[in-house]
Amino acid sequence: MSESNTISAGGGGNSTNSPNQKQQQSNNTNITSFISGISHPEHLYDAAASLQHARQDGFDYVVTALPDTVLQPQSLSSTTNTSSTTARKSNSKITTRTDVTRLESKWWSTSIVGMVVDPPRFCKAGRKHHGSAAAAGLEGENLLEALTCTTSSTNSSSSSSAVAIRKEEANKVFWGMMEWASHMNIPAVILPSVPLMEHVGDELASTRSSSSATKKKRGGSSSISSGSKQGELISINSSEEEDIFATRSDDDNNNDHGGHQKKRGRTTHDDEPINKKISINNPSAKEYARLLTQLATSSICTTSHVQLWIRVPLTLPDLQAFQLLLARCDHSSSVGCILVINTKIADEIKPSILQALHIFLGAANVKAISWDISIFLKNKRGYPTLSKNHQCIFNLLLGRLGRTLRTLIEGSLHSLSTLDNTTAIQLGGATHRLNHLKYLRHLRSRPALTSKLDGEEAILETPYLDNLQSPLQPLGDHLEYQTYETFEKDPVKYRRYGEAIELALEDGMYGMFEGEEEEGEGEHGNKFEYLGSKRTTLGQLRRLNDDEEYGYGNDEDDDEEEEGYPHTVVKVDIYQVTILVVGAGRGPLVMEAIGAVSRVSAKLLRATRRNRRRKALHAKLIAIEKNPSAVLYLQSLKANDPSWNGGHDYDDGYNKHKVSNSEGDKNVVDVVPGTSNVTVIGCDMREAKSHPMLQDMISNPKSKGADIVVSELLGSFGDNELSPECLDGVQQCGILKEGCVSVPQSYTAFIAPVSSARLHSEAKTQSHLPLNTNEGPASPHVGMQRALETPYVVRSHAASQTHDEQPCWTFAHPHPSIRKEEEEEVEAMDTTTSDKDDNYNHSAKAAECVNNDRHAHLSFQCDPTHAAGSGCGYGAVDLELASMVSSPSAAAAAAADNNTDTTVTIHGFMGSFHSVLYESPRAKSSSSRIVDKMRNGYDSAGEEERSSVISIAPHSFSVGMFSWFPLYFPLKEPLRIPPGATVNCSIWRRSDDKRVWYEWCAEVVQEDHGEVGEVVWGTSSIHNPGGRSYHVNK
Repeated sequence: MSESNTISAGGGGNSTNSPNQKQQQSNNTNITSFISGISHPEHLYDAAASLQHARQDGFDYVVTALPDTVLQPQSLSSTTNTSSTTARKSNSKITTRTDVTRLESKWWSTSIVGMVVDPPRFCKAGRKHHGSAAAAGLEGENLLEALTCTTSSTNSSSSSSAVAIRKEEANKVFWGMMEWASHMNIPAVILPSVPLMEHVGDELASTRSSSSATKKKRGGSSSISSGSKQGELISINSSEEEDIFATRSDDDNNNDHGGHQKKRGRTTHDDEPINKKISINNPSAKEYARLLTQLATSSICTTSHVQLWIRVPLTLPDLQAFQLLLARCDHSSSVGCILVINTKIADEIKPSILQALHIFLGAANVKAISWDISIFLKNKRGYPTLSKNHQCIFNLLLGRLGRTLRTLIEGSLHSLSTLDNTTAIQLGGATHRLNHLKYLRHLRSRPALTSKLDGEEAILETPYLDNLQSPLQPLGDHLEYQTYETFEKDPVKYRRYGEAIELALEDGMYGMFEGEEEEGEGEHGNKFEYLGSKRTTLGQLRRLNDDEEYGYGNDEDDDEEEEGYPHTVVKVDIYQVTILVVGAGRGPLVMEAIGAVSRVSAKLLRATRRNRRRKALHAKLIAIEKNPSAVLYLQSLKANDPSWNGGHDYDDGYNKHKVSNSEGDKNVVDVVPGTSNVTVIGCDMREAKSHPMLQDMISNPKSKGADIVVSELLGSFGDNELSPECLDGVQQCGILKEGCVSVPQSYTAFIAPVSSARLHSEAKTQSHLPLNTNEGPASPHVGMQRALETPYVVRSHAASQTHDEQPCWTFAHPHPSIRKEEEEEVEAMDTTTSDKDDNYNHSAKAAECVNNDRHAHLSFQCDPTHAAGSGCGYGAVDLELASMVSSPSAAAAAAADNNTDTTVTIHGFMGSFHSVLYESPRAKSSSSRIVDKMRNGYDSAGEEERSSVISIAPHSFSVGMFSWFPLYFPLKEPLRIPPGATVNCSIWRRSDDKRVWYEWCAEVVQEDHGEVGEVVWGTSSIHNPGGRSYHVNK
């Protein structure tokens, strides 16, 4: 459904709230994204009455039948004049829509969904139906049979002529219905499901000729109110105040395991054989695809934006049939589906259904889900409830698509016209389906779903769902104030950065923590410059430890009872650490560095409290930022925040006991232990040599450069925002100290195949956008080639990752200094380095000849579970679902059923990254081992590893972090992956003097034990060769 025609949760035909509705609204105020609708078979032709009742019960929209706007010609009727007149009168009662004048246009465009049903002249008597909707002739399948029927070569000319006339008549009726929906501005229309068998014309003709005889034999067609007895709720004897969500009895639970799903018999008749073979690739399905393609490209969909919702029952053949139909419709964004849950789900097929649904949610453009009341069971109090397997389906669907998925309750109640008032109230509300809605809302309000759909992170992400964004030009684009503000709300990223800086500082002072007294660099010494000493009092140090603003915290173990406390004078040795923050933005990394320095200083003071000379840190912080607006913000912080100026305000309250630092000690400093002094510099980090202050720092022999360099230059793919080039530029300037630590230390790019009809459709839509927005209407369009050769940042939602992600390449910083032997060889070839002074920076030399081009050739072997636990490719792996679909029982069921393995369609690749911000040399495992553990589902960011990690790769995802979304690499043409086949992906990172770009391609292969070795089922072209469509400027 288009954004302009979204079904509104606030629309309705009656604003009066019933007591039931008020109670229901009060119980669900925390649910922000649950849009529910109802299909009334008893009010299908009266949208006004249906909407009035629905709004009283808290439903958001209703379904109404599309009228037959084409009058039946007299020549096509085989009845007498009297019977013909009667037929026309009967038809008139249904097609004359009084609700058109009783509802304003806003309700039709926001709160009503249309549905194609069988007009009376297309209803066939004698049809066997399974389900209440079909029993009432509400699925429109008779009309679909006429529209998609085929004629064989053995048919007689008279039979073919009759079929052609019937097909032409059905075509006029169908298009009349759709044009009426467009005229009323109805946002969506529900259409019949894809036929699984061919509709042969001679069968339709024979069925039509025997129609009247069958009606006499059966006494007429079935009533609209007839339906499955499983859906009736007549035996309820409890009051409305009782708990309608009480757990079902054991007998009710056992009723759910009664067998397999029933086969759909929508193309069988009483006198037809029922052993027809199901085929998703039958001619009638192709006819249906042709009809939908014509409809999707007409003004009904392109101008009026009517969305087409195809019914898809929850069976494996139906799921596969719709994916094939969508491919034939060129994955049109106008063609979606409504998933119909109308059968039981046995335990033995549940894993295969979950696996198939995982693929389907990405490949099928799911718009809504329908719950037929016939599948609801009763709990011990008589209220509707769902089986555990159906609850699992509900959680999967809502957990994946809950913020955009519509819910529909449909189906007929048994003998509704004979119910007395008391029983009608017990059924629930004006619609007699209120308790069904209450139960679904109850499932939706459980913590497992509310944590995913209603949290602050989910609310922030909602505008970005499946919304493609071109990656930043990081060296040319400046972020807006609001963008900085949004990113700074990330509760995980900056905490992890602070932990990483803290670990680096602790390792720099490792010897002091271990009780070593020697100064200077070494294995057990400290790596930071000794600045001098500071004489102060124990009371002032205690105040530093208790000051929460600077993060020292209380020392509960400090039992210090020294004589004269708190006025006892002590000497504190101050060590200076130089921290360089490149790309400082509005200062969140600076604040984390300040906090880390104060926390480590507090630990040092506590660790050395038994010594005569205590130890602490003082930080010289340099914040470099190229955005002039952000520089102004940093300067404002510098002017107003004492923590940016060494914290000298601490001394103001201690004038009575202020200690002189000039008692014969020449090596004293006037700095406060544990504080930081920030210098703000506005320049490009790669041009540090050109800035006077940094130039002096580089050329001054007494300045040894930065001890720690901190940056947040990572992109969605790790390196796609030129983090390697930027950090290499900083190192080449010679501003980094030998042995400098980088935060992040390393980052690895990951990639995985993804199935998403929505993302592929959105990528194609980019082709119609202006290439240069500054030129306005005069700008040429982006074009299809450029649109499908550009990687996009996207919060994937209607997508399915089909294989576990694999690493492409890794970048690490800073580059280690070259060895002495290698340096001599370089100097022998380079005369410019022959005369070197003692201040020559070997670290800068190591970054001068670095090549950041990369390539990877990856093979994604067949995964029987299709990586169901990875979900949409963004977020942590669902271990419970992954275990469910990969259990031994699931594998045994899959081996016994050849139809459980489905063909997968991939629409591109999803890129992500895993970054080790800092890993201590004293960590229990190496960084490579951390990545290996991460790929096996182990979270390596624990404190016991002495490392800090951030990641958006599903198998190591940093839960709660939202600063990065994945990078989507589209394919020009989707690739179908048959069961057992392998997906090969090749990706290159290329560059020249001015640009960096990616090239990628894919192929589908399958092992062949013959001479060929493997069979190539499909291949894509190489996308973006030479950076012709997309690149990042250096």
